[in-house]
Amino acid sequence: MSDRSMVPYTTPRKRTSALAAIDNINEIIPPLDYSFCRFASIADMQDEEPRINSPRKHQVEQVHVEGAKSHSRSLRLNNNTLTNLDSISTMAKDKFEKPSEIAWIDLSFNELKTIDPAILEFENLQILYLHGNQIAEIQEIEKLTSLHSLKKLTLHGNPMEDVKGYRQHILSILPHLNVLDFSCVTKADRRTAETWQKMCMGGKKKKVKKEGE
Repeated sequence: MSDRSMVPYTTPRKRTSALAAIDNINEIIPPLDYSFCRFASIADMQDEEPRINSPRKHQVEQVHVEGAKSHSRSLRLNNNTLTNLDSISTMAKDKFEKPSEIAWIDLSFNELKTIDPAILEFENLQILYLHGNQIAEIQEIEKLTSLHSLKKLTLHGNPMEDVKGYRQHILSILPHLNVLDFSCVTKADRRTAETWQKMCMGGKKKKVKKEGE
């Protein structure tokens, strides 16, 4: 028998990304869930309790207590009939222990036609789902440029998806995104977006010069 000691091999840990960290938090503290409730406005939710999630056995202590503020960092408002986000800031302050730390908001499958400026109040937002709405103007995306922590965005299923160069346009406006429409942003995507932006800027300069002649 060898005199050498046998040390079990340990696989190096991968660095945990911000998005993975949010997923881990959601496993421990489920999102505050107001999905599939047919709410037409945020105000309708003020006096309502969130849907009851089913935490794992070792997470029983995390079950939402009626009337208590949530320690979650995620808010699900999907599959309702919202047309605007009026009062979302007030609702967040009433429902969350730390509303400024909300990192994920799901607004998919509503009836939003614009990106409501109210969403910009969540400065630490990292994940925003807006797919399945009625947002037609791709210029609406420019409103999100102040959300510097935003890494994951969904917009598919909106009329803007039919705009030529849809993906390149969005990535040229929000180059810090890591995931768009559930598809990882590749180096090729970024190069194409950069080229797209240069082409658009060149077109604008030519137009301005022609108008000034």
